[in-house]
Amino acid sequence: MATRVHGKDADFSFNGQTIESELSSITMNAAAPEAEITAFDDVWQNYLAGKKNITYDLTGTLDMAANSAEQAIVEQVGSGNVTTLFDITGSGPNTNDPEYTCTSSGLTGTLVRSVSITMPVGDKAGFSASLQNSGATTRNVTP
Repeated sequence: MATRVHGKDADFSFNGQTIESELSSITMNAAAPEAEITAFDDVWQNYLAGKKNITYDLTGTLDMAANSAEQAIVEQVGSGNVTTLFDITGSGPNTNDPEYTCTSSGLTGTLVRSVSITMPVGDKAGFSASLQNSGATTRNVTP
């Protein structure tokens, strides 16, 4: 039986700081870039899967207060890896309820690729961030 969830309860932790109260969108992208291995004698193109890759795209409301999500993320631009935790339902890991963790250790962890601040004339001030996981991202379903 399918288990459906609403996005409103998602939790996101960045470097040990919970920031979901300032986020309006969390997108996790999982990919494995392909390499073409087609030979001249092949009738069809052939590909091999590359290494797995996880990225996050975050969007939120700009909060200029100390300890804000924007501040936490901007301070890590170019500073190396941090630990991130994405809990889809906000109720912790369980069967059919995974949470994804990328732990900072040596070369692994999450890097901040970019941060943008948006100041539209007719809408709320916002920010967006693109994060790149380095190394393993664990999918935990153990209560």
